[in-house]
Amino acid sequence: MTVLFGDVAGSTELARGLSPEVWQSTLATYFADVSRAATEQGGRVEKFIGDAVVAVFGVEATHEDDAVRAVDCARVSLERIARQAADLRRTRGVDFSVRFGIASGQVALSERDSSFAIGEVMNRAARLQAAAPADGIVMDVRTWLLVRGAVPARPIEPIAAKGFSRPLRAWQIADAAEGHAGEARTPLVDRRSELDDLVTALRAGLRRPGVPAVVLTGEPGVGKSRLVAEAARRMAPDARFLTLRCRRDGRRLGYWPLYQLAEALGGDVPRGQGPQGKDEIFWTLRELLREAADRRPVVLVLDDCQWMSPAVREFADGLDDPDLDVRAVLMLSGRVDEPPLSRGPVTTLRVPPLGPADAQELAVTVAARLGPLPPGDDLARRSAGNPLYLEQLAHLQVDAEGRTDLIAPSAEAAVGARLDHLGVDAQRLLAIASALGGSCVAGDLERVAAALDPPLDQTFDETLAQLLGDGLLVTRAGSAGELEVESPVVAEVAYGRLPLADRAHVHAQVADLAEARVDRHPSEIELCALHAGRAHAAWLELRPGGPEERHAAARAARALCAAAQFAVSRGDLSMALQTASQVGRLDSGLPGLELEIAAVETYATAAAGRADETLARIAEARKRWDTGGNLAAAVQLTLNEAVARSTMTGRWHRSLIGQARELAYRADDPAAYARVLLLEGIGHMEDGDYVTAEAVLHEAFGHARRARWCFGATEIHGNLALCLAYGNTPAPAATAICAQLHAELKDAHTVRAAVGCPAALLADMTCDSAAATSLLDEGRSILAGIGHQPGLAGLDMFRATLAERHGDHDGAGQALDRAIRRFEAIGFSAGAQSARLWHATFGGYGPPGARNGDGPPGTSPLDTGAPDTGPSGAQSAGSWDVEVLTEQAAAAAALREGRPDAAAGHVARAGARLDGVHGAGARITPLLVSLRLAARCRDRGLVERIAGLARADAEVKRDVRALRTIDALV
Repeated sequence: MTVLFGDVAGSTELARGLSPEVWQSTLATYFADVSRAATEQGGRVEKFIGDAVVAVFGVEATHEDDAVRAVDCARVSLERIARQAADLRRTRGVDFSVRFGIASGQVALSERDSSFAIGEVMNRAARLQAAAPADGIVMDVRTWLLVRGAVPARPIEPIAAKGFSRPLRAWQIADAAEGHAGEARTPLVDRRSELDDLVTALRAGLRRPGVPAVVLTGEPGVGKSRLVAEAARRMAPDARFLTLRCRRDGRRLGYWPLYQLAEALGGDVPRGQGPQGKDEIFWTLRELLREAADRRPVVLVLDDCQWMSPAVREFADGLDDPDLDVRAVLMLSGRVDEPPLSRGPVTTLRVPPLGPADAQELAVTVAARLGPLPPGDDLARRSAGNPLYLEQLAHLQVDAEGRTDLIAPSAEAAVGARLDHLGVDAQRLLAIASALGGSCVAGDLERVAAALDPPLDQTFDETLAQLLGDGLLVTRAGSAGELEVESPVVAEVAYGRLPLADRAHVHAQVADLAEARVDRHPSEIELCALHAGRAHAAWLELRPGGPEERHAAARAARALCAAAQFAVSRGDLSMALQTASQVGRLDSGLPGLELEIAAVETYATAAAGRADETLARIAEARKRWDTGGNLAAAVQLTLNEAVARSTMTGRWHRSLIGQARELAYRADDPAAYARVLLLEGIGHMEDGDYVTAEAVLHEAFGHARRARWCFGATEIHGNLALCLAYGNTPAPAATAICAQLHAELKDAHTVRAAVGCPAALLADMTCDSAAATSLLDEGRSILAGIGHQPGLAGLDMFRATLAERHGDHDGAGQALDRAIRRFEAIGFSAGAQSARLWHATFGGYGPPGARNGDGPPGTSPLDTGAPDTGPSGAQSAGSWDVEVLTEQAAAAAALREGRPDAAAGHVARAGARLDGVHGAGARITPLLVSLRLAARCRDRGLVERIAGLARADAEVKRDVRALRTIDALV
């Protein structure tokens, strides 16, 4: 375990110079700072001894980085104590400082309450503390061995300590900002074997089915990126390398890394435009990968894969599909201590340090570039064969004015020393570029820099020119002037040096930039929320409870709430709930925001069918219900309640929807009004009134287009398209509107497929069979690629509709067979039963039961259980389509039993039920089924009556195909 021992320097003199009350208050603040830092780093305070504090790491649970955690605890404590010391110096003219000693080793555990850790390591930490300078941290050799490479440190003279027979070797924590080592542009020295292995593995992967994975791993700075670059150069005639550098904050982002990956694949994918879900974005990425590989085989490189976001990881895992016919290979490069993917076997190549001869050759090469240096064998020895460490040592040695006694520091310390030679302005500007994510355009960089207080002393252009000249900022290859920080380690160290106040201002400005782009790229709201949260974290650290922190908390809460709403609009309810939960941890002081979060949470639970949980959460929200404070959120909560109650009772709660309509009218919020109209439209559809539903959904669509994002946007598109096909709008005009919807949804593939199904029905009405087939084939390709089984089942129902309209009864039966199997596989019994009832009219099944189904012939995929599209209401137990199908199936059963008169009665009752349906397009296909059955009853009067009804509807709809089928049946 690791022990941290802290003590106040010169405490006796301080206690004598301050009143007991002030001294006690000072110690209490100091103890609280250290205790909080220890807890944050996973340690615990063991005891207080006078003005000393002892904390331990690795007792209750051992971590590989317990020593690093102890060092971080000391650093954070000193940062917090520095603010207290500044106040004491200003108000009382005294200097207050603390020293820390850190030691690692084995201890014995005691059950005594006063001290449970006993052993030499405890004494060693105390002796190291006594030798540390004021506000300094000193550690023993064991601790140094554990933290080197992660913490910058320098050795100090061995310490003669009481109780120890030999002086203690010790290291002092350096002042350089902490960071993680990254790849530098070192010359490549004799990596032939590793390069051959990598190229062989990649070429073998390109020959295998699916998208195999190759992992390239090794310690920081060992040369992974250079090997990738050399492999790309060698394989240039055979393959194209496309690279995505994973961000260090990637794990906190949702969709953003997926759009970055799309750009790496060369795709022009709008960032969040159109209601897109994660699965269809995955499908888009696979299609982009397929298109790129069709031009030339692709090696898709995920660099710094240790920071890979969950979304990118899930996409990469999904490429492990032998049926995926793509000439591509996935390569992950980074610091990998455990398998980066959960997919099957991957080829893993580890890059070792350079051997002594190669390290010496590299040292000579670096020396020739940088100037006179110590002998190459010295650099090679001290670098332990790590190319990056060697180059960093060389840079430090150049500035050491002939000193040869430097011990190789960690990569982080070397980068910090390099940054020390920059002016303050250049360091601040580099830190801003790092805060922007490591890459940015000059205009954004300048706008953020202009908000600094105090401002830059130099002009922006002068400072930018210095960074470009030093190579710390470079122009991103293949971009239109986009800048990026030289390497991730430079970005991290530069950012770590940014003062908290600057950090807060920078993140607030970046949040503003992202928010300004939301209307064009809705997914930017995720970046806005990320940076608003970081601005708040900086103020919380610097001035907790101050006006800046309270303002930042409110800003972060609003951004997170908007990000949660964005996730809902894209159908990603799990991401919405995860984002909403972060708002609850902020003291935003915005009561209206609580309603918005409750609206997101209850939308998600209602969509999942958890009605009891939804109603309980809404009841809790009603206790603080101030509709005047947030009418739009009150609308959504009321609608969520309507959906939840409909789920429980099976009845549509129109009174609640009416209340929501009144609130939406007062709110004048397009998104709220659009969803009210959506649910009203669905209610009309369940009543069989597609004419009214079409008008209502048209209005909902208009409101949704004016909203930034809208709950239920996917349902509006799908149901409007269905009503265009089922209502009275003539087929040519309805086709034109559907075509516009279809074109607008080019990047929202699931909804595009849903709109394409009724659009195919409309195309068939105008006898454009080629267009109808093309629309359904495109829909099948999309839904199969995404793995959307409910949508595929709904599409089969549409294929059955078209076959019925063509008189192709075998084709209709086959499509219904597929639909039944798909519905049963996903446990959607209502859909399966509807398909069985319809199939029974062809005589392929025995007498059907009379259980309720779901959806008339040609149901939209969005009405057949599309996942994560949100709550849309429950279907009435006596819906018209189920009643009609039940009578028609009974008629077919009677015909099989030789009872034509009974069959005619069932057909007549089906027709009577259709009299209550308003919408020529909805009535035509059921009437064609009834006409087919009536012809088998040999009741001429019944045939003519149904044929007349069907002709009238077909003429209203201008359904040329139906008119031809009617003539053929009669």
